[in-house]
Amino acid sequence: MTLIMHPLVARSGSWLPSNSTVMRTTTIVLVVTVVCVLLPQAGSVPDEVTDSRKPLLAPHEISYLILSQQSLLHYERANALRKSILEQQLKINNHLPNSPTTIGGGENVHLSHEIFADHEGSWAITPVLKHIRASILKASHAGTRWLIICEEDSHVNVSLLAHHLGKEDYRQELFLGYPLHDREATIIHHFAFFKNPSSFLYPYLRAGIALTVPLVDRLVQVLSSAGQTLTEFFIDAAHEFALLAWNRGTGNRLTPVTYFCAHPAAAAAAEGCAIYAKQNHPPVASRAEYAAEVTSSSILFAVKTCEKFHAERVPVLLHTWARYVQHLRLYSDIGDASIPTIATSIPNTSIGHCAKTLEILQLVQEEMFRNRTLVDVRWIMLVDDDTILSPSALVRFLSAFDPSQDVYIGERYGYHLLAQDGQGYNYVTGGGGIVISVRILGALLRSCECPSASSPDDMIIAACLYRLGIRPIHSPLFHQARPSDYPPEALDPASISFHKHWQIDPYQVYNRWFRKNDEAWWHQQERQQRRKFTSLHDHQPAQTEAISGGRSEPLLQPKHISNDNDSARQEQHNHLPHGVVNVVRSHQQQRGKHNQPPPVDEEEDLTGGATITTSPSSAAPTARMIANDYHHRYQNAHISKHFCEDNELQSNGNLLLNQRQPHHHQQPQQQQQSFVGRTTDDGSRHSFQEPNIIKHTEL
Repeated sequence: MTLIMHPLVARSGSWLPSNSTVMRTTTIVLVVTVVCVLLPQAGSVPDEVTDSRKPLLAPHEISYLILSQQSLLHYERANALRKSILEQQLKINNHLPNSPTTIGGGENVHLSHEIFADHEGSWAITPVLKHIRASILKASHAGTRWLIICEEDSHVNVSLLAHHLGKEDYRQELFLGYPLHDREATIIHHFAFFKNPSSFLYPYLRAGIALTVPLVDRLVQVLSSAGQTLTEFFIDAAHEFALLAWNRGTGNRLTPVTYFCAHPAAAAAAEGCAIYAKQNHPPVASRAEYAAEVTSSSILFAVKTCEKFHAERVPVLLHTWARYVQHLRLYSDIGDASIPTIATSIPNTSIGHCAKTLEILQLVQEEMFRNRTLVDVRWIMLVDDDTILSPSALVRFLSAFDPSQDVYIGERYGYHLLAQDGQGYNYVTGGGGIVISVRILGALLRSCECPSASSPDDMIIAACLYRLGIRPIHSPLFHQARPSDYPPEALDPASISFHKHWQIDPYQVYNRWFRKNDEAWWHQQERQQRRKFTSLHDHQPAQTEAISGGRSEPLLQPKHISNDNDSARQEQHNHLPHGVVNVVRSHQQQRGKHNQPPPVDEEEDLTGGATITTSPSSAAPTARMIANDYHHRYQNAHISKHFCEDNELQSNGNLLLNQRQPHHHQQPQQQQQSFVGRTTDDGSRHSFQEPNIIKHTEL
């Protein structure tokens, strides 16, 4: 090249250029310079990728599995991520002419609910691992080196990912991701590693995981080996997959890497992340028909309780989230006028509660047929008496779903997903709350029966809906356990519910997560209702406003509760928050004392056979008066006492520095214990526990 650019001639024994040669050389230099500027070298990348971050892998060497759901909202999110990955790959391929031309068509980017449409366990990874190997990794280009598994709320930088993975040894069994660990032994992980729960790392799926093909091959063999079984319950896909990879200390532990990130605090921090987790903010309706307005009157909350917890748990919910709901029903094994509760005909059981739950749903349906004040109800949320939730967060969440469709939402668990008989299914676990559209209530009750009164209600409901072709929609905003049972990175500010009062202060949990938003949302609703009431006041006769938020709703009085229980009702008036009862019957007490009914308009109480009255008399306390009394007597005593800064949000990011293994192929020296299963001599499957493990289904 030098001789062409700088041709030389010899003169007088020395190398000197001639005049004509100088002109030709100048022309050639200019042409070569222009060509070098306009045409990038082979293998170059788009301008936004700096030299230090050029992809060291071609796009076809990485396959992606996005954990997705078939509901429209979640499909649109997952598909948007798929399109983003494909567009990034196309830009890179335009500068890599030797890459396969088909890679832009999406052959290496898959949505789990599409490619594994016939398998209920696609979200749990482990149950479909052999299908991943057979379909995704073999269907992709022959040069596939890595499998990336992420979620719909992941953000993927393809160039940066290819750059970092290109530095890893794809021939080894590698398991890379952002590390999470339990702060304490937790029920959602079967209390695994009870003595040292933080010793076991598992990935944050929303931040992505990277697996080499050799690792996938070994895990498929582990699943196929005789005697190797896992728990039949799938709760946390990331933790259960990490247990499989670890294989009781003989396999691979998660290797933390800095380019998989949780929630970057700023855009500058996100620039160094090949994959990072986006916050799961309340969804926004993507189509006009999904933008149905959801208000407090749209949701009926059905609470399961029993006499044992009337004094222990019920006051907590009445003094926290129930203050901000309009339609609240508490169903118990006995009627208690001081709350009040609605008695079911089912004796209380220590587990399961299937028969009781179905009767509760039956009572809800019957009341909705008769009670005209429930005409706006579109959603039913079934909760336990120790569920801690945010009505405002639920309203925002449901605004993205169409109540005219078959909707069944909550935190998803899986059962029997590893079975070869295809009988496995997913269900919404009851503790975090089960939300169903009113539309499916009738079909559910007509087709569903309990094998026994103590059968697990959430699982039986799911099985019945499964036969109707209705699958659960999972949301990580619902939680079956307490905040302390989850890593802080996995707890979204938009969370809807938590469950259990065990070893926590439920008031503190509510105040930390929900109180501020609920108060602001409720005050906003009150202002809106006040404006509506004012605009209607000029056209309607004046009446005492005995309702919360401007709506009228009859007091639920079970038929077996005496209507002349004055002392119980007085206690009820002193303690009830907004939504427990929206029409106050103090006029009935006055009628009993003076034997003179006040001038009222009466209508039938269609829920209990008593009489509802609305009186212009100012003697009847309104719901607002009750709420103000409650605020004065209880809020300062409870909420102020427990309102404190949260000490839970400590990141696991330091593990990226102090827990990364020096070599990927090295195994941990110290063995750890896990929850596993075994096959007995007769071929039957039995679960067993290591000495410090408690099985989830035994609690």
